[in-house]
Amino acid sequence: MSETDNVATKERLIRDFKSLLGEFESLVRDGASQLGEKAGAAREQLDQNLRKLRGQLEDVEGRVFEHGKVMAKATDDLVHDHPWESAGVAFGAGLLIGILINRR
Repeated sequence: MSETDNVATKERLIRDFKSLLGEFESLVRDGASQLGEKAGAAREQLDQNLRKLRGQLEDVEGRVFEHGKVMAKATDDLVHDHPWESAGVAFGAGLLIGILINRR
């Protein structure tokens, strides 16, 4: 699996996890209002854990973003250091994709 695939997978995981957190938070809010006082303490603990989890998720998201910036900079440097080779690789990849598309 390439580095680009890893970054895309991490970004998709973060996006899915955020969606899951939002749904869970709404479920906790709705459920706690129906259960009464006993659920208040449990809801508070869940809210604390959700805040902690959201903070950890934001940290991971920041690291993925920074890693993506580093990879983009490295790619930019590589292309500037080897412009003809980069153009050849791009041409070859485009040609291969074109051949594969036309085989259908």
